Amino acid sequence: MEIKQRIWLGVGIMLATSTAFYAGTRQGGMDHDMAAMEEEGGEGGEGATSAETLDSDTAYLAQLSFIRGHLNVGVNLYRENALDASATHMKHPADELYTSLEPALEARGAKGFAPQLEALAVAVEQRQSAAAVEAAYADLLEAIGLAEAAVKDVDAATVAAVIVDLVRTAAAEFDLAVGEGGVVENEHEYQDALGFVRIASEWVPTLATLTQNADAVAAIEAQIALLLPVWPGQRAPQRLETAPSVLYGAAARIEFAALRL
Repeated sequence: MEIKQRIWLGVGIMLATSTAFYAGTRQGGMDHDMAAMEEEGGEGGEGATSAETLDSDTAYLAQLSFIRGHLNVGVNLYRENALDASATHMKHPADELYTSLEPALEARGAKGFAPQLEALAVAVEQRQSAAAVEAAYADLLEAIGLAEAAVKDVDAATVAAVIVDLVRTAAAEFDLAVGEGGVVENEHEYQDALGFVRIASEWVPTLATLTQNADAVAAIEAQIALLLPVWPGQRAPQRLETAPSVLYGAAARIEFAALRL
């Protein structure tokens, strides 16, 4: 009994330390994050450098996933007739994320998808028909899927790391969105965070095919499932009940579960 207590005490300390580390990104780490944002155009820790996406399959797949996250919320906003908000999410991938991916795409022999990105952005900005936007979105998702497939022999650890990156970045975006007393100060960041958690959820079935550790996968899936209701909808309410620390804590628990893979 005493041994079990010591084990769980150690786990609790690790989770608390990890959560505090993530939450501290707006404090001690803010200068570093802001410098990175100015260089790469990312938000809330989002985005990787060209060197990172060249050297790391995790960074490469995560960058593609951040693009997917923006597109996910952008298209869903279009479906809800929130046309101006949709357009802002279509601009971000091409303007700030895709450029750093181009060397990595070329190095992996993957075909780029700049034309498909542009086609979807134009369809949304010109407020084309829902059918035209859906067709452009489908073409773009297919192209991104081919870019992802350029990573050969992907393993569970890589996919789990991508999920951790998505949820951790969603926490940082959510932190930027929510002010004192839960007041939503930045709806765009609120939506970014939602998109990233959705894409993290989409990676879970792939993760399950790459490992026999069903318990670890279930633990990761459960954390993401608990997070999704944090967003009552695509459009932000005036106030949210959930503190950013909840998302940082979930990211820490997902990372802890990923260590078992």
